[in-house]
Amino acid sequence: MNAISTDLTPAEAIERVAAQGRRVETPCGDGALVWRLWGSGPPLVLLHGNFGSWLHWIRNILPLAERFTVIANDAPGFGESAMPPLPCPPRDHGEILLQGLAEIVAEPTRWHLAGFSYGGRLAGEVAALAPERTASLIVLAPGGLGVGDAPWPELKRMSSDMDQRERLAAHRYNVQALMIHDPAKVDDLAVHIQDWNTRHSRFKMRSWSDEERFASLARVLPTVTVPIRGIFAAKDVMAAHNMQARVDMLKSIQPDADVHILDGVGHWMPYEAPERINALLLEMLGGDL
Repeated sequence: MNAISTDLTPAEAIERVAAQGRRVETPCGDGALVWRLWGSGPPLVLLHGNFGSWLHWIRNILPLAERFTVIANDAPGFGESAMPPLPCPPRDHGEILLQGLAEIVAEPTRWHLAGFSYGGRLAGEVAALAPERTASLIVLAPGGLGVGDAPWPELKRMSSDMDQRERLAAHRYNVQALMIHDPAKVDDLAVHIQDWNTRHSRFKMRSWSDEERFASLARVLPTVTVPIRGIFAAKDVMAAHNMQARVDMLKSIQPDADVHILDGVGHWMPYEAPERINALLLEMLGGDL
């Protein structure tokens, strides 16, 4: 399995990756939770960020599928997945994901969990709910650590009267302002993904309590008994101002936790620095295979 060809249009690139896997549905509310699977080997579950979908991991899936059965989904209320019953706090999201994973991965096989941003919150819930099925937990630039984010930069607002060119230009600006540090990495595929993800995001964290929005992961991590690892981005505009507090939070729970800070990379690390993230995930999980 090779990296994504730069000769493809964004839609072609997405279809090329999707076609190399298979699609599975499990229950979610009145509809289905959509999963995609690639490769073979130990299960590695990739959970995406807020306003996202499995596409947040598009540059990581095929390389990782050379060693793992990669399992990625659209979280409840995102992408192609149905809305969950509201208000659906973090623990309820974790139970929906766990139900699906238990159908996909036969016992007694254990899975590794890797959650990016919002997905780190959900991964923590699954790890706490099912320690006997979980081998390890990796959180990448997670939210909910009980450490305040910096004020977001001013973003371009979307409006219904925008044409496609205007809409994509606004997304390009927003991705560079919030998600990716290196402007050269804000390519047409990143913009296409941001546009698609935004238009298919329906679940809003405002249905959660203030405490859940601020500290859901901080609340659940002390109950996680499997190894915890962390990856942070030195140029994350939301987190760089208090990065050490985030690292210290993980270390306070597991003092020997393997934690890395990637230099020169913004929040959407799996996309901006896929080779570094893929290598780091393989390194972190190498002793567990």
